[in-house]
Amino acid sequence: MSLIRVFITFIFVSLALGGVANAGTQCRPPLAPAIPNGKTAPKAEILAALKTIKNDFQPAIKNFQNCIATEKTAVGDVASERQIVEWDQLFDAAYALETQVADQMNLAIRAYKARTAKKAE
Repeated sequence: MSLIRVFITFIFVSLALGGVANAGTQCRPPLAPAIPNGKTAPKAEILAALKTIKNDFQPAIKNFQNCIATEKTAVGDVASERQIVEWDQLFDAAYALETQVADQMNLAIRAYKARTAKKAE
């Protein structure tokens, strides 16, 4: 299962069980952008996805992590161990999602470059 699916599953399960809601978080994770297939996508689609990742997704991940850190700090010593663990898991899952998206985009770029290099030969 990809990290994106794990992250999304974690969020929905936590919400369904009341875990994140009990932690009092008002922070909402961003959705991962669509990554084009580098073997078939035109250059414009690759560039648009890259722009979306850099200009929208990565800042949204940072905002989400900052929101979690702010809530954790605001609650301070009153937070239960469960709340702290949930905040830490959300923070780490956001990092994992960002890494997974970057890895997928890099693979798409490599596939695009390999495909276009073959045409140039």
